[in-house]
Amino acid sequence: MDIAAGVSAYLAVLGLTAAASLAIALFVLLRARELPGALLLAAFLAGVAVWSVAQALPAALGPPAAPVVTRLIALSPLPAAAFIHLVFAYALCGMLRPVAMASYAAAAVATSAGLALGVGAVIPWRGFPGMFTPSPVGWGVLSVAAALSVAGHLRLAQVWWTESGARGRQAGAVFLSSGIGLFAISGFAFPALAVDAYPWPVLALPLYSVALVYGILRHRFMAVNLWARRALAWVMLVLLAGLVSAGVASLPVALIGRPASVMGAWAATTAALALGVALLVPLKRLADRIVFPGGRVSEADLEAWRTALAEPGDAPALEARAQALLARRLGLGTEEGAPSIRVDGETARLEGWDEAPPATRHVAERFAGVAAEAARRIAAAARLVEAERDRQQQARLAELGELAATVAHDLRNPLGIVKMAAVAAPADTRREIGEQVERMDRLVTDILDYARAWKVAPAPLRLAELAVQAGVEDHVPPDLVVPGDRRALARVVANLIDNARAAGGRVAIFAEAGPPATLDICDDGPGVPPEIVDSLFRPFVSRRPGGTGLGLAIVRRIMEAHGGGVTLARRPGWSTCFRLTFGEAR
Repeated sequence: MDIAAGVSAYLAVLGLTAAASLAIALFVLLRARELPGALLLAAFLAGVAVWSVAQALPAALGPPAAPVVTRLIALSPLPAAAFIHLVFAYALCGMLRPVAMASYAAAAVATSAGLALGVGAVIPWRGFPGMFTPSPVGWGVLSVAAALSVAGHLRLAQVWWTESGARGRQAGAVFLSSGIGLFAISGFAFPALAVDAYPWPVLALPLYSVALVYGILRHRFMAVNLWARRALAWVMLVLLAGLVSAGVASLPVALIGRPASVMGAWAATTAALALGVALLVPLKRLADRIVFPGGRVSEADLEAWRTALAEPGDAPALEARAQALLARRLGLGTEEGAPSIRVDGETARLEGWDEAPPATRHVAERFAGVAAEAARRIAAAARLVEAERDRQQQARLAELGELAATVAHDLRNPLGIVKMAAVAAPADTRREIGEQVERMDRLVTDILDYARAWKVAPAPLRLAELAVQAGVEDHVPPDLVVPGDRRALARVVANLIDNARAAGGRVAIFAEAGPPATLDICDDGPGVPPEIVDSLFRPFVSRRPGGTGLGLAIVRRIMEAHGGGVTLARRPGWSTCFRLTFGEAR
């Protein structure tokens, strides 16, 4: 290899590695510093950048760079200690604190010794202006850094071997990426070991950054947010583009030799830049495909999704199934804040996908379309079931109403015969029979009223008139008018007044214009038992002495026919208040 070209390539890979490591470290500090291990990862990456600069300066400046280089090399145990701390923290090791303290203590001792005693020198070597060669102290310092790094890798390997699922895959990905780094830095030892060869392993150093980024991103090491990978994917792109550009830039030299004129150099540089620009888009697509899988959706994918999403029978089950399928397809996490899909009624919407790269968002949108189809199918099936249930319920109620009306009518004739037959009976017997026949007749009347479909003819009605007819204390504005059927509402007020009087004590009527207009009928009796409050207006739930148990149920039917309602209400000083609600007062 041409010496000048070799030195240029050496400096290029170290510069790319330093820039990429600093960019990742800065990104982690700005966007992911709240995540566990973020500061440790940033410290380690900053150490990689410092190491790369320390090895690049001798090749760029020669022996004059020695004072700076040796101090930077002396710091190398510190990022190695941060690395082992990071690994043991990720492994959830119970020995984390002792291991971290021992690692930092060893690194601090080695660094102090290196700074005090010196770690080596910068000497020219094989055409390079300078290369770092360690002294015995330097070998000791570098051995400590290497030992810490090896310990961290052994722990990663153990997690990879013993853990299953995402944790094992994450540990394996970072272990393999760091293994590339260990192989790459072996090239720096060539001068010290008197290896008479170009330090070609160093050329693999940018691959370490690429592999590390991929290991962190693809498997979300330390739960890095999915879309944090977007920015880091550009780091991969820059590294790949840099490597390709370096090759492109050296291509004219390899083919035609170094240009002899300014025009020739300009033409070669222009051609290299044009080729680099032409490769930019394909490289970005490659980076997206590596980091963000699943950018293409086939008909087989759509059919498989439709089949899988046809199984759930309700919206929650469909949402859970959809989330699991999409997570498996795109390698998503389940941590809080991760992109998700939500099923709401007949729609399926994506949440947290605004910053997703186009390929990933395309898959999510296609999947959401299939999920929406399943949601509409579930909603339609639910409507059919509900409609059928309502139809059956209405038919059953109508049938029960007809049956009750028939029974009630058929009872009235025998009751009349019984009453007539009792004429010749003794007076006490006639009175007892008359009371019981009258009671049964009231029950028959109430059953007929409850069973029939109330058809009201609303007309302007002064509530004060109803209050006056009730003959109780009233607080009703004289000009308060509501739309209502006088006869039906008189039945409502009479039922409620009878119940209030039966409770004993004071009874009063209150009205307010609203809207909506309301009429309260209150008493200060013992109140409604708590156990029947929720079912108070159902038939036969509440029965006063002498009552049929249908009075409140009839009140509700009549008020519903008016488009209003009846509820329990509270008024200071009163134990029970029934509130009738009408349309707007006029």
